[in-house]
Amino acid sequence: MLKQEEITTDNINEKPILTRTLMINMFWCLGLSLYWVIFLWRFWEKDVYALGLNACIFFLGLLTMFILPLYYEKKIVKKDLYWIIPLFLIPFSYLFYSNPFIKAINIFIYPMLGFLFINYGYLHDKEKRYWGINFISNFISRFFSFFGKIINAINYYIKMLSPRKQGTTLKVIIGIILLLLIALTIIFPLLSSADPVFGNKLAVVYDFINKYIAEIVIAKIIFFIIFSILLFSFLLAWAKIFNYPEKQENEKKVDSIISGIVLSGIFIIYLLFLWIQIERLWIGSLPFEFRETENLVKSGFWQLFFLSGLNTLIYFFTYRKTNALVQKILVAFTLASLLLLFSAGQRMAFYVVNYGFSYEKFFASYTVIYCAILFGWLFFCLFRKERANILKFLVFLFLWMYAIITVLPIEQFILHANVNLSKRSESRIHLFELTMLSTDVLSSVKKYKSEGVLKDDWQPWILKQEKRLAEKRWYEYNFNY
Repeated sequence: MLKQEEITTDNINEKPILTRTLMINMFWCLGLSLYWVIFLWRFWEKDVYALGLNACIFFLGLLTMFILPLYYEKKIVKKDLYWIIPLFLIPFSYLFYSNPFIKAINIFIYPMLGFLFINYGYLHDKEKRYWGINFISNFISRFFSFFGKIINAINYYIKMLSPRKQGTTLKVIIGIILLLLIALTIIFPLLSSADPVFGNKLAVVYDFINKYIAEIVIAKIIFFIIFSILLFSFLLAWAKIFNYPEKQENEKKVDSIISGIVLSGIFIIYLLFLWIQIERLWIGSLPFEFRETENLVKSGFWQLFFLSGLNTLIYFFTYRKTNALVQKILVAFTLASLLLLFSAGQRMAFYVVNYGFSYEKFFASYTVIYCAILFGWLFFCLFRKERANILKFLVFLFLWMYAIITVLPIEQFILHANVNLSKRSESRIHLFELTMLSTDVLSSVKKYKSEGVLKDDWQPWILKQEKRLAEKRWYEYNFNY
């Protein structure tokens, strides 16, 4: 794979010098691009259910492409396994389950986590770095650095494809290809609109293309070229050690009077809220009407949850940046934040026990656990001598908890939990609402149906899932089938 010294000297004004390692990495990018065109092309037309073994292999290949240079350069230490292991776990969610919620979320979250931690792996003295404003700004700049490598990537590919003694021949071929692409996609359509007679004359050309060269083939070729260039641009920009001057962010003090007033005021407001609403917060029973329950529990949960997010930000901007008195107020403030979070979790627990799990309620409950761990750690940090790396802990905790949840049988848990909770005499769970679930629970649904546990007509849902499975190609399957 790509070695550090071979990419750090890369410059737009320099002539591309090919090495064996560069060639291997270019072929790696070409292979991933070809793989996408063959196995992942327009997967969204089938919905995320088309993502299975194909997506797992692609993401693992993409991650390996960036990590192998670190391995060959012996830049990986044992502590790097804390981010490497979960990054390798997440792609297996596509192989294990059909869960559409996780598959859809992965498409957005995994690239962001991958970018952050891959570049963290290449960061000089990464273990000593404080994750603050300076860290964030430098990583944002790092992300956009791939734009400056696109021309380099193109030059390398041209150099790789150019015959050593017949460079002119390749340039002629490239010129003809570019001419045809521009003429067929831009010039000819515009001229045909301007003059219908001219358009009729060109109809023969387009008929020939449609008959002998499928439009989809042209689109795949264009995508293959562009995607391989982008992948190599990412590799040139990110797969190298980078450094930036560390700023002493801990020395930037926050005004103790202002922060003390804000913290004290919010703390008193929280205490009044907990006191006045104590009968509503420690709910012993739920109203019979669903809407009243929803307003009391569900909306109340999200309001308290967002307050927990606000409390985290306040903690981040005041931790060890004020005098000792304000830091003591911060201790009480953190405890109040935990109480608010606990009341939010209790609301959700009562809601789930009476109305069952859904995707939203399951992940909301999981988020409460995340926040509880976070606030517990923040409270502990107030009594440590060393300065806590808050943002780093927050992100690493998210990485691990997210990676773990992606490889757990969530839908099986939701189905079995709701079936068991529905047996309670006061339960208000309607099991037929679980038709939102995917083929992950198909076998379990058939079993419950045969046992008479599921009273509603599940047959249309079963037929729909079986049809969905029958239409899948072999590379779209996962272990659940």
